[in-house]
Amino acid sequence: MNLFNRFFSKHINRVIQSIIRLVLGTLGVLDFSGCGAMYGTPSADFEMVGKVTNEKTEPLSEVEVIAADVEHDALICEKVVSITNKTGNYRVSEDLYDLWGKNGGYLFRFVGDTNLYEPFDTIILEKNLHFEDEDGWYKGRTSVTVNVTLKSKQGE
Repeated sequence: MNLFNRFFSKHINRVIQSIIRLVLGTLGVLDFSGCGAMYGTPSADFEMVGKVTNEKTEPLSEVEVIAADVEHDALICEKVVSITNKTGNYRVSEDLYDLWGKNGGYLFRFVGDTNLYEPFDTIILEKNLHFEDEDGWYKGRTSVTVNVTLKSKQGE
């Protein structure tokens, strides 16, 4: 899929999701932020930054950073939370509790050109995160740096 189609597809999906959130929010099912949080739900600001390279340490652009929810080895939900720029850098900035944490960890998948590179999965364990400015239901903010090297597919 070329860059224009991928860009167009993501924006159409966001518009559709926004409309659904608006309707459900009006019915009192979700709040308008779309996180589905109810009163008393904890929140925490999460930031993940890093660089994605290939095995030759060359930066890779247009690599999707995906937050994924997997159950019994089957993908339940996923959302693109960042895309690397031309220097291979990315930044994820989300409410930690919108990232489908399971078993104390948050799964991120890095997907580049699937004809050239194997996807890379990593789990960020919440117990390894250090939070600042905790206040009541707000757990605080945290940041982590994750640099990734995507491996070339065999025979390429």
